[in-house]
Amino acid sequence: MKHLYFIALFAGTSLFLGAQSCLPDSTLVDSSAGVYPKPITESNPNGGINKKACINKPYEFTFTVVVPDTVEIPILPAPIPLEKVAIDTVGAISNLPAGLSYHCNPPNCVFNKNQIGCLLLQGTPTDANAPGEYKPIIKLKLTVNVGISFDYTTEYPGAAFPGEYILTLLSEQDCASANQFASNDANYWFPNPVSGSLLFNRSNPENVRIYDASGKLLLQKHSLNNGNLVLPDRILPGVYWIHSSLRGYPSMQKLVVIH
Repeated sequence: MKHLYFIALFAGTSLFLGAQSCLPDSTLVDSSAGVYPKPITESNPNGGINKKACINKPYEFTFTVVVPDTVEIPILPAPIPLEKVAIDTVGAISNLPAGLSYHCNPPNCVFNKNQIGCLLLQGTPTDANAPGEYKPIIKLKLTVNVGISFDYTTEYPGAAFPGEYILTLLSEQDCASANQFASNDANYWFPNPVSGSLLFNRSNPENVRIYDASGKLLLQKHSLNNGNLVLPDRILPGVYWIHSSLRGYPSMQKLVVIH
């Protein structure tokens, strides 16, 4: 099955190199059906949308859509065969700040079984929005087969997929304050890609945490000596998120771990 996922991924990537809007996280090819990062729940408190948006500032956030050949729905007693997952190309995500929309890879937003794809939130939130928390909900259409094919429409997150997504929208003033530390955070940890250990290129960061793509906390350090972080063996090659803070300002960076 893993082999099929990679064939589908590379085939899809080659089709959309010229006009792709996003790239899925290939480390999720063996994951259960769903949209990643998964929503915030009691068992996944660090999940959801981990990038804040700012009024009048361009914003992007990528979801990875995983479609194996079965799906587990909490309201049903057993996994059921899955043929595809689709969303409408417009209007399928509610509760977004004005100015944000979405695009898919593949562009028709139809994700066939044994494939992964992605969904890109993109745009510039306007000053018509009030700063605060927005809770996007994705309307999905699952085509399942239990002897016959039929479509099952659901919300993600929703009754069948508990949890919530929270997109925090900052005012221009709050965004400017936060960016005193976070605006260039993509360059704070190096090398990236990394193998073995990382260095922080300012002073010693605090509350350093590494999460996998599903939001699971893998490592936490309250402080570091000389800004040096040695990665434990349990952090395998793949894509992760590293969070840290310096003088109270948060930083978040995508981290690629290699052999």
